[in-house]
Amino acid sequence: MSGLKTAGRPSGGDTPSVPSVIGVCTAEILGLARYSIVPALLPQLMDAWSLSSTQAGLLAGIMFAGYMIGVVPLVTVTDLVPARTVYLASTALSVLSTFGVALSNDLVPALGFRALAGIALAGMYMPGLRAVTDGTEGPRRARIAGFYTSSFTVGAALSFLLGRAGIWWGWRGAFMVAAVAGLCGLVIAWATLPRPTVRTSPRRRTVATFRTIVENRDALIVIVAYAATIWGTSGLRQWIVVFLGFSAGDPTHSDWSMLAIAALISLLGVPAGLLGNEFAIRFGLRVTATLIFLASAIVTGLFGLVATMPFLAAATMSLVASFIAQGNFSNLTSGLLAIAVPQNAGATMALYSCIGFGGGFLGTLLFGLTLDGFGGAMRLSAWIMSFGTCGLACLVGAGATAFLSGDLERKA
Repeated sequence: MSGLKTAGRPSGGDTPSVPSVIGVCTAEILGLARYSIVPALLPQLMDAWSLSSTQAGLLAGIMFAGYMIGVVPLVTVTDLVPARTVYLASTALSVLSTFGVALSNDLVPALGFRALAGIALAGMYMPGLRAVTDGTEGPRRARIAGFYTSSFTVGAALSFLLGRAGIWWGWRGAFMVAAVAGLCGLVIAWATLPRPTVRTSPRRRTVATFRTIVENRDALIVIVAYAATIWGTSGLRQWIVVFLGFSAGDPTHSDWSMLAIAALISLLGVPAGLLGNEFAIRFGLRVTATLIFLASAIVTGLFGLVATMPFLAAATMSLVASFIAQGNFSNLTSGLLAIAVPQNAGATMALYSCIGFGGGFLGTLLFGLTLDGFGGAMRLSAWIMSFGTCGLACLVGAGATAFLSGDLERKA
């Protein structure tokens, strides 16, 4: 994070300080303790509530649907009010929704609370990114965005490890731990989020229409590519614990090794995202993103065949595939920040997040539907076809990024 100020808080257009960036990233990690906890506990929840693969996919993906509902108003409003305010209120909602799941007795209330968790996430992720990147530009902004988005991945990875708490204390105990971690994140965010001293009057700001945003060709391409990235990784990130259980002989079983592998899969998004970001800075977003998408289409589309390998080999291949598939997260977000018109940044980021996480919801749900449609989680052919849907999403992403402007890298 070279080039950041080492002291003080940002005011107006000042660069965020190093302590602010570190504090916000730490709060983000703790606030995401509940992010991957459902995929981590999915075998337990499927057994406890007698869920089909489709119902399990709905439970795992409903948070993305909540995100879609909340992201447009919550991110767009950062064009009018401080992103800090939106972030803190949303973090509080996240804590409450996590406690709510812990008290649920069946699928229906759990779906409602997880949808609220998605709405809360919508008010945390992009508003937090905006709060920590306002006043920066160029490679410095790209690198701050890279650290922030990588912190998201760290939080998602560590939330898998809370499945261990589920093994010790049951799934309710795991959700309680996640809620307490989120409460700690709220305190840290309150203390470290930048407090802008210069505010623009809402009467002098006009929220951009989405029609204006989508007329920006490169912005539209990056938005589609982001959806393809999240969709393409949905199998590895949301279904990996159940898949590893199938590889070991029982998809309703999970142990510490499977949770650790799932956490590593998510954690590998950090070096993968940072490396992809640096490649995009050096070689351009169009070439970098397209090549990563093509490689991802191969490793995710054919990943179902890994179940025929011994468990150790399957686990190793899951790490390799996840590293490749997660290479486009940071560079696409940095590219969007370069493209967005500053006064419309909130609305642009809102549309980016809405469509992107919509890909996560549809990808996770379609994965479960495909599993059921081809015979269920005990059939190899069902897993092959399900992962095939992820590979197709990556091909769509490659087709989109191939049409990015060639000079985009000079804007980033």
